[in-house]
Amino acid sequence: MVKWGIIGPGAIANAFAKEVNNSQGGKVIAVFGRNEERAKNFSEKYNIEKYYSDINKFLSDDNIDAVYIATPHNYHMEYAIKCIKAKKHILCEKPFSYNYKTSKEVLDLAKENNVFIMEALWTLFLPAINKTKTWVKENKIGKVKLITANFGFKSEEDVNSRLYNADLAGGALLDVGIYPILFSNFIMNDIPKEIKATAVMTRTGVDETDVINLKYKDGALASLTCSIAAETDNTAVIYGEKGKIVIPTFWMAKEAYLYSYESEEKFEEKYNEAGYKYEIIEANNCIVNKVLESDIASHDVTLCLAKIMDEIREQIGLVYPFE
Repeated sequence: MVKWGIIGPGAIANAFAKEVNNSQGGKVIAVFGRNEERAKNFSEKYNIEKYYSDINKFLSDDNIDAVYIATPHNYHMEYAIKCIKAKKHILCEKPFSYNYKTSKEVLDLAKENNVFIMEALWTLFLPAINKTKTWVKENKIGKVKLITANFGFKSEEDVNSRLYNADLAGGALLDVGIYPILFSNFIMNDIPKEIKATAVMTRTGVDETDVINLKYKDGALASLTCSIAAETDNTAVIYGEKGKIVIPTFWMAKEAYLYSYESEEKFEEKYNEAGYKYEIIEANNCIVNKVLESDIASHDVTLCLAKIMDEIREQIGLVYPFE
């Protein structure tokens, strides 16, 4: 049994807490929040036995095996380093850190200290996404020629929110743009050789809407968009020489549809909640088996994503004040 602690009792931590007990070997036993009342309320809501408002006391709890970091983006590195020094294994929300350099520093430190660490790229573990990749491998749609994917939602422009605040590493790219990039790389089993991006910026200096074009070495293209200002259909489509695969709400996919010239297939996995349990199962298994990184959401996957997003940020002129 992997005993989990949570850092940051916000919205995403709620999703984790709802599913960890269904993860075949995990249980949340403690939560840390800088606001004591909020941490207490969170612990009561999910029947968590302990809550802390002192990070040092939280990390000194010998009963905690692993920590789920669910804070705003700019705090990921800080808390990851604290957890590594306390010898706590880590599942860290995406983006792993705000750039490639800091991501590599944290991953290298984790290896040096024999600590398991994984970016919470939960989409990679969803049954519908893995069925999609199987269809591609089985040549059901022939050679992949084009991938389209979008993730966008309408939010209120609030300078104090994590989405719009540059001091919190806000913007569409790091929050939701990471998903279509991750999906495209996963399906292609490759990283792009060319990247072209453009964006509209907010008054607070972060990216509001991005259009990202990727080109892979075998000639396949990806057309990806992300937004915190417009509701999109959040669908991914893989176009091949012999047909296509459509994945509605791809980042939390529960179904996938294959349309080929030869046949049509539907895959459906109607699990409860959002589907975070699959990444938690992976983390639990790695920790129990004393493996320092996942084969699926590997350190290389995290670093490649960080490098791609660094390039996109350079092209759209997104720089955070603390860098």
